[in-house]
Amino acid sequence: MGSTIAATPANEQLSITLLNVGPAGKPSQGEAILIHTIDGKTILIDGGLDATSLAQELDSRLPFWQRSIDTVILTSPRQDHLIGAQDVISRFQVDDVLDAGMLHPSTGYALWKRTINDRNIPYSQVREGSTIQMGTQASIQVLWPPRALHKGSNEELDNALIARLVAPHFSMLLLGSAALSKYALSGLLTTIDPGFLKANIVQVVGEVGKAFPTELTNILQLASPSVLLITPASLSPKLSKLVTTSTILPSQFVVGPWQVIQTAQAGSTTISSSTSGWNITTE
Repeated sequence: MGSTIAATPANEQLSITLLNVGPAGKPSQGEAILIHTIDGKTILIDGGLDATSLAQELDSRLPFWQRSIDTVILTSPRQDHLIGAQDVISRFQVDDVLDAGMLHPSTGYALWKRTINDRNIPYSQVREGSTIQMGTQASIQVLWPPRALHKGSNEELDNALIARLVAPHFSMLLLGSAALSKYALSGLLTTIDPGFLKANIVQVVGEVGKAFPTELTNILQLASPSVLLITPASLSPKLSKLVTTSTILPSQFVVGPWQVIQTAQAGSTTISSSTSGWNITTE
């Protein structure tokens, strides 16, 4: 059974669906967000850990004849974001691809860039201050990383994209896997006007058994969301053998006046927004 959380009635003009993706027989793992705009644009943010389950989700949500996606955005070159997105840019007609780049390309990221080049897909690196238009009534403001990427042992998290999706009477802060980076959250707090953090919904990626950095508390207080959405990261090989869920325990995230929804429990989760308001439905 599904559930609905409504702020005000919505006409479902803009839809943002956090897809339930993961390897067969395993808990849901990885981030994949499908956006449909009022203008009929289709945007995919990340692709999750498993190409097969992503393909199934896309098949159920796109017209059977649609083999094109307007924009694919990779927020982090982590495998649990990249694998599904790599399959999409290999099989779909994609109008453009955006990411923040990488100082020390992994094998997976090198294949990603090679596929973009081989298929002649327009590609852009986006950093703090960039704005991505999504049709006429919605846009994505890139808040992180800065122009100069951070050199360190955890570059996939420290340089992950943080963005704010803005539509009429609605905003959503996409912290993604950067929510696990003390460096990225600290940088966001010191470089971004707090007004740009305000959001109806905040989305983060959480790892089983790992608490979020304390800086997330400050971010959430500034954002003052109605809902905190938690999507699961990939399980470590050890945890994959020991656990049968990718649910984050309450002690590992910031509890506040906002409602917490974990897609690992709720399944695919859709936010619908229009000028009259927004609502959330879970499957």
